[in-house]
Amino acid sequence: MAKKLDEPQERGDFFKSLGTLFAGFVANRIEEAVTGLGPKLLRPPGALDELAFLTKCTRCDKCMRACPENAILKAGPTAGLALGTPYLDPRSVPCFLCTTLPCVAECEDEALVWPRLVRADGTELEGPRAVRMGTARVKPGLCATWGTLDREARACRVCVDRCPYPEEALRMVTEEGEAIPHPVVDADICTGCGLCVFACPAEPAAIVVEPRRD
Repeated sequence: MAKKLDEPQERGDFFKSLGTLFAGFVANRIEEAVTGLGPKLLRPPGALDELAFLTKCTRCDKCMRACPENAILKAGPTAGLALGTPYLDPRSVPCFLCTTLPCVAECEDEALVWPRLVRADGTELEGPRAVRMGTARVKPGLCATWGTLDREARACRVCVDRCPYPEEALRMVTEEGEAIPHPVVDADICTGCGLCVFACPAEPAAIVVEPRRD
């Protein structure tokens, strides 16, 4: 039974508690240092938290070979400790959220696992619907639906039409006083697949995917 703060503690208990706190602090610092050494990479579906992923991934390339769209790339020297690990560049080729997620099935090291998720409302999801690679973010300064000093706003919904879950993960919303709707991301539903980034007609893309960081 846990002791209250105002109850006397044995010297050993005190140092044990202090040691636990210190160990947790050090572990967090190590994780931040390791995962922060290279760029933030968009991992394939089902990837573990970054530190666990880097530990388990053996750089075998099986997930890359299993991807039917050749969307999974291999991180180069600038990736630091993530050298040789799989990642995606959705502007080049996004994740198409295959029904069976063959990249996950081929990962014998379990750095990629079958996605399962319980939403805040209690809904249980699995497979492509439960994928959380990252979250899409719209850049108003680049999106055609917002006007700037150099251009007038115009209608565009390419990103929504290309989204695997349109009107759910990504939808068009008309703000008060405006005639042209803008794309809005629902972070709780977005899978981070990057299909919206791939389809965006703006250059550079007016929507990006920020990799998940747990």
